[in-house]
Amino acid sequence: MPTVNNVRVNNYSLGLTDSTRAFESIWKLTRALKKAGWKFKASSDGTSKVSTANPASDQWGSGTVTNAGAAAASIAAPTRGRATVTGLTGIVATDKGKFLTITGATTGANNNHHQIEEILSSTSVAIDARNFAVVSDASNGALTWTIRDPLGDAYSSFTAALDANIAWWVGQGPSILKIPITAASTGTFSIGENVVQTTTGATGELLGYTYYNATGWLVIAPRLRGTGSGVYGWQTGNVITGSESAATVTQAGTAIDYVYEVVFTKPAANTTIQIFVGQFDTVAESAEMFSFCATQTGATASVHPGGGGTGNAFGAHAWVMYGTSSTPTFGSVINADVSSVITFNNANVICVDAIPEQNYTADGSWVLQLSGTDSGLSLSSTGSLLYGLQRLNNTEDGDVCVYATAVPIGTKTLYSNNRASAGSIPNSGQNNIYYHFGFMDASFTTGSVAFATWVGRGTSASEAFAECEVAALSRTQATGFIQNVTTGRSQRMVSTANPLTKYRERIWLVTSVSVPTFFAVKGSFRWMYWVSGDQITDTYGVDPGWMQIATQSGSGSVMVIGPHDGTPWSANFGTN
Repeated sequence: MPTVNNVRVNNYSLGLTDSTRAFESIWKLTRALKKAGWKFKASSDGTSKVSTANPASDQWGSGTVTNAGAAAASIAAPTRGRATVTGLTGIVATDKGKFLTITGATTGANNNHHQIEEILSSTSVAIDARNFAVVSDASNGALTWTIRDPLGDAYSSFTAALDANIAWWVGQGPSILKIPITAASTGTFSIGENVVQTTTGATGELLGYTYYNATGWLVIAPRLRGTGSGVYGWQTGNVITGSESAATVTQAGTAIDYVYEVVFTKPAANTTIQIFVGQFDTVAESAEMFSFCATQTGATASVHPGGGGTGNAFGAHAWVMYGTSSTPTFGSVINADVSSVITFNNANVICVDAIPEQNYTADGSWVLQLSGTDSGLSLSSTGSLLYGLQRLNNTEDGDVCVYATAVPIGTKTLYSNNRASAGSIPNSGQNNIYYHFGFMDASFTTGSVAFATWVGRGTSASEAFAECEVAALSRTQATGFIQNVTTGRSQRMVSTANPLTKYRERIWLVTSVSVPTFFAVKGSFRWMYWVSGDQITDTYGVDPGWMQIATQSGSGSVMVIGPHDGTPWSANFGTN
């Protein structure tokens, strides 16, 4: 069974002053992303940049030791992108995602920080062997080692280097593969099933299948790497078989790897931030990738990847998730709304496991929630901001972009589809994603941009960047989506052993105007739902649990975010 590595940071106390609060929440998010399996690619501390993708050189933190090592280790030759390390002690399930630091190896490449991607036993792990040229070592049986946890870094250790300067950080997340086919499948694949390629042994989760007139492709989230010559070991000419359906089809061409990357960048002021996201074809669009731009001369200690200059243009498949511009000097307030009635003093982070294993897909979704106190209104009226990159379910069969970004509502016109700006927070206490959901109506065309993604990605002329809105099975004006929203009379599930279980409704992402020449139902959020009820901050369900977020007391419905650990919350933000 795979080890689940969902990383959660509950009620993380931010800095004592507004000058540090904004950046500290983003900094903590990067620590959680790194532990969850997002790969560090590059960083800047404002005075120098690092673009070697070496996690030990991460200027935002290299982790703290949680296991000093009490035995001599050995490392085996890698296979399928991972190498087994034996002779360890005290290995536990929560070590997945941490970094095994090897020293004393004869081969220098082995002496590095290697992310632990599988827990094999209490004395052995499998490490990521792609970052460095790992080999079986001549000093096997005598290797020294420690284990480091990215979440153990303390922000106070970096304030001198980071606080006063522009700073940025680049991470690389999940991949989605497009596998070309030129003939129809034999049998019918089941969406979501595990598929296996003969000869190479590559496996993945089938997200979609589309075929017409000798042209088509499979959409696959990779799992176990294959032994073939293509990306993730998928090789043309080999048969792909569904583990449940037994359907088969032959790969007919080179697989395309569409990988997600993110840049967090802070202008000189700590109260503002910018977040950039992109999904890139790692071959045809390699020069657009933030990780590539970071290696170019245009990217400097003070100019983020994609911020302009030689070799550092903002990529055609990148977008500003949060901020007012793709240039280095602009940012948007993140620690409080511009009317300054809320002081956000706690952060909650959820990062879904981004490390694949056999029969287990890397998800990589993440969310940052800021919550705090209100100086002018009751806490039940406002007090929560939400930012995230979220996996979608129920996407179109040929859709290779299965993630969307979510931010507090902005001030620019909906469907302007401007990749270079996400707008700014409006001058209102209601600058939160929950308010955006609950108060959407037919005339909601300005001051409403909260979600962005691509539609038709990878389909040449049909692909388009899209700023989307949400939809549901039902909604009522100014009171949220769930009908029968009278306080104390929330909808209940009737076919359940627990009669108090509240109804949970999907949140759909749609484009209700042409983008650019068609309408689209993009999909539904995997980790975000509406729940009928009237809670301010609570939990819903267990393992995985869901964290309830509401900012309108009496609205009759709340948003739930997952996967949470089910830890009970009090009725007030900031206590757990």
